[in-house]
Amino acid sequence: MPQLAANAEPAVNTAPVEAPAAAPETAPVRVGVVGQLQAVGSQSLAVQTESGLQMLTIDGKAGAEQNLSAIDQLQVGDKVAVWAQQVNGQTIVTKVVVVPEKPERMHYVGLVANVAGDKIDVVGQQGETTSFRVDAMVQYLPEASRAPQVGDTVTVVAKPDPKGDGWLAVAVVRQ
Repeated sequence: MPQLAANAEPAVNTAPVEAPAAAPETAPVRVGVVGQLQAVGSQSLAVQTESGLQMLTIDGKAGAEQNLSAIDQLQVGDKVAVWAQQVNGQTIVTKVVVVPEKPERMHYVGLVANVAGDKIDVVGQQGETTSFRVDAMVQYLPEASRAPQVGDTVTVVAKPDPKGDGWLAVAVVRQ
């Protein structure tokens, strides 16, 4: 799934200060929010995070200047990462990125537990075992002629397997 991104700038208060006793505007504080998109409006986003529902403001004027057409492509249920700024008690969106459901690539470090046919099982650093399908296109490094053997420490570079739900090894690097 392609990543969608949109940028916006927070509104700047250009009104003159009338009272010398008024408190100065606080500097924006940068924040990040990751979660599932619950609602998309013309001026706001609602994102469900581990800590609860977050309401985020989209500044329409800044959005028009920054061409926020990607906001229109966001859908309820998307997993999103949002960059924002806290300005005078409001969380103003500066960038939104849709997080893909499946990562494009992974790097998996571990110990080879089994090599059989077109499959290699690797025990990871937390003790979990992950299986990778290998095909004729896999690169074995540093020596192309030597496939990994049981007991080797390896880093497997893999992508989602187009033939199933698992992972396809692209490269296996012996340590």
